[in-house]
Amino acid sequence: MFDIQRALGNESVLRSLTGLRRKQFQELHQLFAAELLHQKMNPTVKRQRALGAGRPHTLATTEGMLFFILFYLKVYPTMELAGFLFGVAKSRSCTWVQVFQPILEAVLGKSHDLPKRKISTIKEFLEQFPDVEKVVIDGTERPRNRPKNKQEQRKHYSGKKKRHTIKNTILADPNRKQVLVLTCSIAGSIHDKKDLDNNELVSKIPEHIPIEVDLGYHGIQKERSGIIIPHKKPRNGELTPEQKHENRAIASSRVAVEHVIGLSKRYGCISQTYRNRRAGFDDAIMLTCCGMANFYQRTRIAA
Repeated sequence: MFDIQRALGNESVLRSLTGLRRKQFQELHQLFAAELLHQKMNPTVKRQRALGAGRPHTLATTEGMLFFILFYLKVYPTMELAGFLFGVAKSRSCTWVQVFQPILEAVLGKSHDLPKRKISTIKEFLEQFPDVEKVVIDGTERPRNRPKNKQEQRKHYSGKKKRHTIKNTILADPNRKQVLVLTCSIAGSIHDKKDLDNNELVSKIPEHIPIEVDLGYHGIQKERSGIIIPHKKPRNGELTPEQKHENRAIASSRVAVEHVIGLSKRYGCISQTYRNRRAGFDDAIMLTCCGMANFYQRTRIAA
């Protein structure tokens, strides 16, 4: 069986397997253990056995449980491989993922690291993000297995990536390098601007906060003031030296959102080809991984 304690004792190995430093893992473990106990003691859940009864858990400790779900998200092994490494059957490793991922998501929600899914009003935006001075909006795609159904194939095929993908729109704070809002996962064929319009994000951002976007959102500058967008090369023409200089400055500023996305995609479950089949799980792990990236960034700065 996987030697969890040995991994916890080696900082570099722990970062490779979970994406966290030892101090960060310990902080998250305290929250995870408290949430696990809270859910076990939930009076609305009808128990078949008394608390603590039954066969001892294979992972033995809450540290092992947290390590398993972080290992799964970071390394993204198959269920067979995860079961082999932790000394259980494939079905057991699958059950652990289904049980521990929602607990981790709940922990990140209580620590205020989980991105918001939707902003309804400008007032809500100011209440949730009072210190934000500028936001950057960008779309991100992740590969998925080719669907068997022809209609699903067409729906998920991304002409930009030349493969079948899943897409999300991210609203990030470039100063703190954190994901503020993450839209629900959609098929890769849907255009970035259409997803932005469908979620009505721009109208919920106060006018005094500038918004940086790329040319994938061309036309948005006509809908709102304060939009910072690169100059588009005219047909059969060239950009002026001043426009090229402004584009480089915008690209230099916008790279912050790429760093945010890259921090989230350190987790293999959203950078490798998605292969799970459970409904809604593709969106759940994207949300959890963005929350983990926010947790990592917040605790790294605090340290």
